[in-house]
Amino acid sequence: MTAPPPPPVYEPVNYHVHDNLQDEGTESSGYSAEFSSEGILNDRNEEKRITEAEKNERVQRQLKTLTDELAQARDEDMKTQNDLIHTENMRQGRDKYKTLRQIRQGNTKQRIDEFEAM
Repeated sequence: MTAPPPPPVYEPVNYHVHDNLQDEGTESSGYSAEFSSEGILNDRNEEKRITEAEKNERVQRQLKTLTDELAQARDEDMKTQNDLIHTENMRQGRDKYKTLRQIRQGNTKQRIDEFEAM
């Protein structure tokens, strides 16, 4: 019986080794692992937003006119569950920005409960 051939010998490949390695004590070419908070100063600006209708009275009047026209053309028998929820939210004066502000009030447990109740 003959012995199996020896495994082939491979030369090591160093993909991440640079020819111009620096000493460990010196900094490498300007890269940093520090966390930078630049650009994160105003990270919750959605809470301060207002809808376009609140900004512009002319647009608000046009929206009111269109809403009245569409209300007359609406078929009450074709309302879905989402339509009923939306109508109730509008009646209570809720919009998406107010909901965001409301969710972020209180402690974490209250916020989770509010989110799950939506």
